[in-house]
Amino acid sequence: MSIDTQLAAFAAENDVTLEAARVLLDELRAQVGGERFYVFWTMGGGTGAGAAARKRTLLAFPTPDGALAFAQRNGLVSPGEQPRLRRFALLQLIGAMLREPAIATLILAADDDPPTAGQLPRGVRIERAELLRRLAGKG
Repeated sequence: MSIDTQLAAFAAENDVTLEAARVLLDELRAQVGGERFYVFWTMGGGTGAGAAARKRTLLAFPTPDGALAFAQRNGLVSPGEQPRLRRFALLQLIGAMLREPAIATLILAADDDPPTAGQLPRGVRIERAELLRRLAGKG
């Protein structure tokens, strides 16, 4: 599927103009210097009513090694468990934020010095409210 087709589908799904979607995607690509990112997938820890209301941060890394190293450093990989990485296009990550109100922040991690355990990686930080403003043409 071409990027134009994907952008048109994204714009229609999220009730935004094609131009607003294109501008946002182009600006983010320029900021992060990439199109594909890797997310470490975890299971568990997110059940019950409290989990649904909790605001979440989605971390996306430019390389699978960066995502896995972050997960290992922070104890997200259980012994004997196969790591689960998923590759997403930038447009898919933005779409996930719009579909899931619990995702309040997206961090597109920089591919430089990894943070110490317990710290979030440096990179481009996108707040859900900012994303909505930008797509509405107000930011």
